[in-house]
Amino acid sequence: MDLLFDLGNSRLKWAGWEQGQLVQPAAAAWRGKQPAEFCSGVLAAPVFLQLPRRVAIAAVARGDVLSALQAAVRARWGIEAWLAVPSARCGRVRNGYSDPAQLGFDRWAALIGAWERRPDTPAIVVDCGSAVTVDGLRADGQHLGGVIFPGLDLMAEAFYARTGLAGGQAAGGRDVAATSTADAVAAGAHMAVLGGIEHAVRTLYQRLPGSEIWLTGGDASALVSVLSLPATVQLAPDLVLEGLGQILAREGQ
Repeated sequence: MDLLFDLGNSRLKWAGWEQGQLVQPAAAAWRGKQPAEFCSGVLAAPVFLQLPRRVAIAAVARGDVLSALQAAVRARWGIEAWLAVPSARCGRVRNGYSDPAQLGFDRWAALIGAWERRPDTPAIVVDCGSAVTVDGLRADGQHLGGVIFPGLDLMAEAFYARTGLAGGQAAGGRDVAATSTADAVAAGAHMAVLGGIEHAVRTLYQRLPGSEIWLTGGDASALVSVLSLPATVQLAPDLVLEGLGQILAREGQ
């Protein structure tokens, strides 16, 4: 069995990969934790009990956490993890960036994951994490490109950082008539993210009629029931890991 890691800006996801399927997918938040201790704790999960054939990492976040994860893999199994990067194409899916390496690997892997689930079908892939990305994919596998904007937490954090206001603890509501600064900012961020996703998806859907709409990422389950989109949404929380597994099968050493 292979092992897959998806290192995002706030969470680490992982799973086994065997016969084209994820095995025991899981996730944990890494922010605010000591990197080496966190990564050692993750590798104590049941899916890591057997010696893997290969280990692959999709890393949006770099720096100490990535280094600690690579070191933990090396110490545990004596294996050098394969750090995946975007390519010009993978199978029939073609990268839409003029410089393919500039496309975030999480976006690239999610596109591959969507294609493998429904080949020869146009797709719009929405990844709701620390940042929100919306990408279009034609039925022939050509990536059209996409958009990026701040996610729920990042939008609120940026507001407080730039204004210097003290927000306090939000009560968790989404009322447009919020009665505290914290609730008003939380509600505003929520509405802005919803509006951004809806507008981007509807615009892409005009170019890609009949698309499958895929929703993935840490905030996907919280948003799927309140989005108003032109087609049924497929919730696929581990689409990046699925794509990473497919890429590893084709390109990994």
